Amino acid sequence: RFPNMVKRAAPIAGTAKCTPHDQLFIQCHMEQIKSDPNFNNGFYSEPHACHVGLRRHAQIWSVMGCSTEFYKQEAWRECGFSSTDDFVQGYYENWFLPMDPNNLLTMAWKWQHGDSSRNTDGDLAAALARIKAKTFVIAFADDMFFPVKDIEMEQQLIADSELRVIPSLWGHFAMLSMDPADHKTIDAQLKELLALDV
Repeated sequence: RFPNMVKRAAPIAGTAKCTPHDQLFIQCHMEQIKSDPNFNNGFYSEPHACHVGLRRHAQIWSVMGCSTEFYKQEAWRECGFSSTDDFVQGYYENWFLPMDPNNLLTMAWKWQHGDSSRNTDGDLAAALARIKAKTFVIAFADDMFFPVKDIEMEQQLIADSELRVIPSLWGHFAMLSMDPADHKTIDAQLKELLALDV
């Protein structure tokens, strides 16, 4: 909306408009939370009363959050987990169980309705063409939420942009840098962008 205010940009692992596939996924994980008997249409007694729905939510994220190769190669062992079940419980469930269900649903709604073309009458190409910043569009190679192909399609609509693909078995969750190599690579991309004279 304000292209002259931004000199550099680095969108990481996302799309400028929610894809139909992500729309479906989001609806699924929202329903998992709402399926908890204690959810009570969002008027639960306290957040942790909905632990069943939050566990279901965590399990569906475990299917898409990391790559298929992550599970085939048992990469969870590098983080000290003893099995796939141990990883799902110790990582995904422990990540989501402390969260408030209504907060998660609000974030899901925001993701589901994310659309940068709302300010250009639905024309995504026109919206992305307004960007003047030097832009590194960063994708994770095996991200099942935001496949490189989807990100590249949008990146090509941004002038003076580069697609930067980071290889990681962690898929979308590479952004959390459980693998120190992911942290180092993301950091290097941002340092390079910030060092550019624009």
